[in-house]
Amino acid sequence: MNIDSYAVSSTVARTSKRTAPRPESSSAARAELVARSKSVTAKRFRSRGRGAATLFALSSLVLDLLLWLGLYFGISTLTGSYNAITVGSVIIPIGILMFSIALIGGYKIHTDFACLRYSSEHLIACMVAYPLAAFFQYAVASFGSEVGSSRAIFSVSILLFAIISLIGRRVFWFKNCRYRSRGKILAIVDELYGPQFYAEYVRSGQHQILRCFAAGSSMLGKPIAGEGSPIVRYPLSKMLSLLNRSYTANYEGIVIASRFSKIDPAIMMQLGVIHFEETPVYSMDSFYETFWSKLSLEIVGSGWPFEANFVLVKNSIYSALKRIVDVVVSLIALILLSPVMLLVALLIWIKDGSPIIYSQKRVGINQKPFSMYKFRSMKLGSDQGDSYTREGDARVTPLGVFLRKVRLDELPQLWNVLKGDMSLIGPRAEWTKLVEEYEAQIPNYHFRHLVRPGITGWAQVNYPYGASLDDTLQKLSYDLFYIRNFSLRLDAEVLLKTLHVMTFGKGR
Repeated sequence: MNIDSYAVSSTVARTSKRTAPRPESSSAARAELVARSKSVTAKRFRSRGRGAATLFALSSLVLDLLLWLGLYFGISTLTGSYNAITVGSVIIPIGILMFSIALIGGYKIHTDFACLRYSSEHLIACMVAYPLAAFFQYAVASFGSEVGSSRAIFSVSILLFAIISLIGRRVFWFKNCRYRSRGKILAIVDELYGPQFYAEYVRSGQHQILRCFAAGSSMLGKPIAGEGSPIVRYPLSKMLSLLNRSYTANYEGIVIASRFSKIDPAIMMQLGVIHFEETPVYSMDSFYETFWSKLSLEIVGSGWPFEANFVLVKNSIYSALKRIVDVVVSLIALILLSPVMLLVALLIWIKDGSPIIYSQKRVGINQKPFSMYKFRSMKLGSDQGDSYTREGDARVTPLGVFLRKVRLDELPQLWNVLKGDMSLIGPRAEWTKLVEEYEAQIPNYHFRHLVRPGITGWAQVNYPYGASLDDTLQKLSYDLFYIRNFSLRLDAEVLLKTLHVMTFGKGR
């Protein structure tokens, strides 16, 4: 993550040699900004923020469609009349493939296509799409006595599509390194939200240059987040003049990491015009959701569930459908996986003795406690020690290390799902002892109990196993994001990411 020297300095020592520019008088600034706002619609800020994201998404969709058509028709042509081409054989597979790739961020310009995590998720998404597409094409859409399309050509086309579309995204990522290194995020900061936003920005490892501007005079000439952090050198009026004259700068967005009351109303009006022109302006909340897929805990208050656009999960159609899916899937999984569960139970009994099943009181929906079941992976009496399971924890048995990595220790929780204590997907069910501690230290922690806890969830697949209060805060920000955006799409994304975790043994 880069910090632009235009706005901030990386050392405190240099600040003694300079003085912060004096902000313009309030009345003069207001008059100038009002005049600008009347004429700004005639200008177009040549930002690549919203435009680049839209262009990338559309281009990727078109290229994937052309790739599929090229592969399917090309292979069909090479095989002569052996393959029967129908509308269903062309449209159904690519539709399901595109949907699966979209779930793991394949059409988002900010996705890191070069990382191994995305590569595995991309291939897993295509692997999951394969049987779905085959089912709809050969079982649902096949009518009449006409010869169906070749299953071999169908399979080879999907395999080649998965590989080539992944390679294409990786090539784009490496070719686009120069553009990403020039991308900039402009931040309007105050003394309350500025330090919190900066700390999160550094933690995220985001690649764009960060330019910080003071929402008020109290931040000018001061480090944004304490000693050793960059200095905020410029007032907000400087940012507006910069935007007006920098027609070709790669400004990806503006984030207001400040209380709105700290910003002059005329400047807020100007920012509104800028937002609807081309450069997106984000509140802290919307920036966290858009770039980091989490919530900013600093702005979550006691009235959070009553905010606009909040999904009433308990009364929604999807909530009822989700419960039906939980019952059906958990019942089928218990039947199909019973041989695996019996084998795991036998191995635990041989290696570590009894008990085979471990139960512990956890907190569920509406803060109701329940007994959660797992295959025992730790030595007897381990719950009397440290509340967290840490890396290399000596309490975990050798067999337990393997079971935890591939999540096999959690199979008995399918019974909890069938009973209604849990869901397949949701926030992690925490130990009652830890919940009492968290609720005493973390404001609004109880919001995560608005939905059923899950075997897997958004926090589990986006953040490593928590072993501290800070880790708990980070995971809570993901849990609240899940609750706010409760949907089929998000659950499907969690499922794909969970397959990645299980495939590569990322559990602990």
